[in-house]
Amino acid sequence: MTDSRHPMLIRGLSFTGPDRPVADVDFKLGLNLLFGASNTGKSFMVKVLDFMLGSSRALPEFTERDGYDRAWLALTLPTQGDVTLMRSLSGGSFELHAGHVSSVERGKNARVLSARHDRSNDDNLSQLLLNEMGFGNKYIATDANGKKRSLSFRDIVRFCLVDETTIQSETSPVEAGQYTTMTAERSAFKLLLTGVDDSAVVPSVNKTIFRTQTKAKLEIIDEMISNIDEILIADFPDAKGLVAQNEKLSATFATAQEEVQLAQDHIQAQLDRKRDAANKLARIQQRLTEVDMNLVRFAQLDEVYDSDVQRLQAVEEAGFLLLLGSDKDCPLCGAAPDTQRHDHGLTDIEKIRAASEVEIEKIVRHRASLEETVNALKVERSALTSDADKQSMEVDEANKEIRRLSPEAREKQKLFAELTAVRDHVKRGLDLLAQKQTLVDRRVELASIKPALISQKPRLGVSPTVAHDFAQTVSEVLREWQFPGKRHVAFDEKTYDLRIDGKSRRDNGKGVRAVTHAAFKVALFIFCRERGLPHPGFLVLDTPLLTYRDPIRSKEGPLTADERELCNTSLRDFFFEHLASLSLAEFIIVENIDPPTGIEKLGHTQVFTSDPNSGRFGLFP
Repeated sequence: MTDSRHPMLIRGLSFTGPDRPVADVDFKLGLNLLFGASNTGKSFMVKVLDFMLGSSRALPEFTERDGYDRAWLALTLPTQGDVTLMRSLSGGSFELHAGHVSSVERGKNARVLSARHDRSNDDNLSQLLLNEMGFGNKYIATDANGKKRSLSFRDIVRFCLVDETTIQSETSPVEAGQYTTMTAERSAFKLLLTGVDDSAVVPSVNKTIFRTQTKAKLEIIDEMISNIDEILIADFPDAKGLVAQNEKLSATFATAQEEVQLAQDHIQAQLDRKRDAANKLARIQQRLTEVDMNLVRFAQLDEVYDSDVQRLQAVEEAGFLLLLGSDKDCPLCGAAPDTQRHDHGLTDIEKIRAASEVEIEKIVRHRASLEETVNALKVERSALTSDADKQSMEVDEANKEIRRLSPEAREKQKLFAELTAVRDHVKRGLDLLAQKQTLVDRRVELASIKPALISQKPRLGVSPTVAHDFAQTVSEVLREWQFPGKRHVAFDEKTYDLRIDGKSRRDNGKGVRAVTHAAFKVALFIFCRERGLPHPGFLVLDTPLLTYRDPIRSKEGPLTADERELCNTSLRDFFFEHLASLSLAEFIIVENIDPPTGIEKLGHTQVFTSDPNSGRFGLFP
């Protein structure tokens, strides 16, 4: 809930565009006064303030605003503090900047806010401002039966920003004059006056709508029942016997299902048997391949051993023969043994011969080990061949068994499929009968329901007690302004407007309607503040002192009798003095009248002269 000590404040409004000078107005806490002649941009500024608070209404076009494409609204929010909203003058979403930034600084950490209200997230301007007020999760009724929707900040704006047309309208200050929005507008007013929304309201159905809806529902149900009957007649001529048929089918179906499952289990067992045998056979064949390869390699190694032995035996025999003839004359030259010379002595020959004998023995041992290995591999190969034959036979037997079991399994599966089709057909018939019975029961129930009585509808809007208290606050405001008459104010619960001294507010001239409308909105602010209830904290009023207009030059025409009576009072002075005396509030008053002498002492005053040679011409340079 917005703390009255920290209202939501408008700090300034500026306009920028390529190669255009910045056009801006600034505002302060307290009373802000903007005076000026017609066509200087005052009312346009009010429209832009509304636009920057979420309005989707297009802004008027005129020559002075040509070249400007953005508006910047500086705000001070209760929790987030200083922020700036930027929006294209063409409409669309907003950019939210922290602090009061200038156009040069835009784009730094900007957050995009949608212009469309959405209670489910905070990425839209409406929900952001409602959260700042403490109204982030409120609902308002939209019709007399209690239908509800979430509160939007646009529901609140009309109570804190009043344009020139609205302030002099004959319509209630609460309403826009549209019948379709009246309930929502009154609900929003009640929320401001009490802080209580309509979330607890349980909607009731309008009698006419209820009967129309019930008739339509009964017609739909009758059509659905008729469609089901047509199907039952065409596809289920013996619909009454479906229950008994279903009971018989259930037992038969269960037996057939078990037989199919058993047949499938037998075939699966043979498939598992075949798979296991095939896997074993593959491993055996792989090992047989390895054994055959080893036997070939070992045969080649044995041949190498045999060749080495023959070579070494030749060396050994040659050495033996050389040693036998070592003590005889040389057979070539006849030299005696003691005169012969050799490059290799007899000792070396003996060593070579002895080494050959040792190497032959080593090879013989290796060949014996190799022979043992070869014999072991041959034994293994024989066993593997036998196992391969067995597994091959196992695969053949499994295939044979599968071929034997398959026809029977297919026959049982076919029977089961036929039973399934019959069962599904019966179940469909039973489902149709159940649907029909449900529809018949629903029809009886609908036909027996009666619409809500008028006394059962929710009581919406402002209670008489609260309305009376609010009317007394309006009376106090009028007293402060020295409004002529006794200032007896009553709240009309039918029109949601005021009766002042017995006269309906709407029956006065436009100038008096403007003043009393302003009193209504100022009183609402005071009422909320005194009770600690949420209120935006600012109030923008466009031309509340219309009655002080020049009756000749003003477009609003001559004064009525009640306007002339009011114009002859000092209400204008008391109006400004009273608003200036209200602390912790922001009032932005836009007026066409000449500023009273000394007005700058009461508040922040800005004047649009409409004279290029004197002061500020208007909103735009």
